[in-house]
Amino acid sequence: MRYKIYYWPMVFLVCGLALGCSVSLSMAQEAAEAPKAAEAAANTEQKEPAVSFQTEGDFYLGYRWVSTEDSLKAAEYIYPHSSVSFGLNLLSCPLPYRYHVNAEFISPHDFYGDAGFAYKDLVLFRDILVGVHHNLDHFYYQFPGEPPDLTYTDRSQGEENYIDFVSNLMSLRFKTADFPAHAFINHRHVGREGRMQEKFLLGYFNELNLISESRDIDWESNAVKLGANSHFGPIELEYAFDQADFDPGNNNILYDNYPAAVNLNRPADTYPHNVIAETESSAHSIRMHSSFTGSVVAAASVSNLDQKNNYSMTESSTWKGAFDFSWIPDPVISLFFKYRHRDVDRDSPDVVTLNGMNSAINYSVREGISYDEDIFTLASRYKPLQKLTLFADYQFSLLDRKDVDEWEMLTPQTKVHSIDLRAHARPFDNVKVKAIYVYKNYDQPAYNTTPDNSNKLRLTTNYTPSPAINLYLEYSLFLSEREPLRYLNNDPAVLLETGERDGRRDQAVVSLTTKISSRASLTFSWFYQRWDVEQDLAYGKWLTDGIGDLPYIDAGVPYTDKANSFSLALYWVPRDDITVGADVNYTIAEGNTQYHDVLSEADFLLSSYSNLEATETRFTLDLAKKLPRNWEIGLRAYLNIFNDKTTGFLDGNVFTSTLAFKRYF
Repeated sequence: MRYKIYYWPMVFLVCGLALGCSVSLSMAQEAAEAPKAAEAAANTEQKEPAVSFQTEGDFYLGYRWVSTEDSLKAAEYIYPHSSVSFGLNLLSCPLPYRYHVNAEFISPHDFYGDAGFAYKDLVLFRDILVGVHHNLDHFYYQFPGEPPDLTYTDRSQGEENYIDFVSNLMSLRFKTADFPAHAFINHRHVGREGRMQEKFLLGYFNELNLISESRDIDWESNAVKLGANSHFGPIELEYAFDQADFDPGNNNILYDNYPAAVNLNRPADTYPHNVIAETESSAHSIRMHSSFTGSVVAAASVSNLDQKNNYSMTESSTWKGAFDFSWIPDPVISLFFKYRHRDVDRDSPDVVTLNGMNSAINYSVREGISYDEDIFTLASRYKPLQKLTLFADYQFSLLDRKDVDEWEMLTPQTKVHSIDLRAHARPFDNVKVKAIYVYKNYDQPAYNTTPDNSNKLRLTTNYTPSPAINLYLEYSLFLSEREPLRYLNNDPAVLLETGERDGRRDQAVVSLTTKISSRASLTFSWFYQRWDVEQDLAYGKWLTDGIGDLPYIDAGVPYTDKANSFSLALYWVPRDDITVGADVNYTIAEGNTQYHDVLSEADFLLSSYSNLEATETRFTLDLAKKLPRNWEIGLRAYLNIFNDKTTGFLDGNVFTSTLAFKRYF
């Protein structure tokens, strides 16, 4: 994969330069042939209109300096080493051909490329390549163990974890010359290579060992889509075939020594764990729709999807159907109907074998959850006034689960009713207002985090009192409630329905842009979000003689997280040949849970493990100076300071500066 990471950016740039040269040669050739073409055209009664075009673009070459200190949390998506950077932008249209290349190489693992070619409307090709380096956190255990009951082991202490992500998306489409028929192929390759932290538990009851270690990953997935579509009178029909596979590489299974477990009938041995499975899937789909130009439009589709896990041998088959109908009886009113159906059938083996180095144990497996889902939607749009548009949607979904007898926590059926009301208004020429209200009702939700009822309100305003001032305001409120909750107790084995959960989320955005002068503008932004939850929690209870009991109930446990983010951005053109851009951003994040004294006999305070407080400060400066002969010199500086006020483990900062020379053509 590393070969691909270095190889593809060079392909983009070389192709771009080649295209640029070929365009220049083609232009010269067309100029030489112009007199002949003009002479031939003189004999016709009507000349074709002359089409002019001009190749344009730019390229740059620079160097990026990177300096980091302590944790790489501040440089989460920055390759922490200095590197050469370069880029190319090219647009050329020597009709009937069209070319474009946009490529940027920031580091060996951070790059972007977009190249395209078209010949009339008969051939259309595009390829998009993206590479991102992601520095991962290494989480340390925040409290010591108490051997022999519980010990903590970090096998990879001090190692840096990261993932290099690469995605390449290619699309190619062909069209017949005299008939509206197309054939297409799409291919996507996604690769992830690096090292990640894995946590798992070894041991047995009073000899537990919580392990942390790094594992190398080299994951690849490929997806191919082949299809064709065509018009048959007023109907357009399309067929497509999809195939995808995921390869976890060679290090997809970890092995460790496990002690004997009498209640699991498991002898002491070396067993596999934390398996990353190889998977594959294939799908067929047929879509059709009527002409989009009339007042009545209908569309329908049907597809099936087969999926397989090649490690557990679990298989899944999915059938999906969709139908859409829209009717516009009058320019001021539109009516819509949508129907979606999904049938998922999961098939898992009855027995799974745990293969150790010297033993093999068979365990029975519960049947996977299959289900049918139907979704009906009625929607309308009404425009009674030129400056007012109203929307109203109603949606009903029904989820029927199958084979739930062995899954005590799952409900056999869930119904959801949803009402969505929206209004877009322009009461004044310089004011735009939007309001959205969404209500949802869940009947027999399966999970405690799913509410019985939820309400969401969102208000936005865009105010432009003058060409030099723009104000954007946004506020959203989300309320949810659930009663009762469902808890599965171990001993005695009983399903408890008790307790409640209430949630509230507030979010606000303010953005003010002012034009200080004809050469400068200033933008201030503020983002605020707060999430509050009160929930009754259940803790398992065991009596001194080893017999279980009904759980402890911790009523009304509050959880809160909130974030405040402030930013100030300046854009300034002191002279026609100089531009300056600068911005500063400061973010505060906090979170905590206040458990009650249900576990008062414990020798630790549970709430102390849930506190979170961090700040992040970012500075950015961009300078550009135009030079003679379409040259430009630019400097970009970036500073990020992350302050982990809870543990200090993630404290760190990063500083990058990039000097680049750019040439326009």
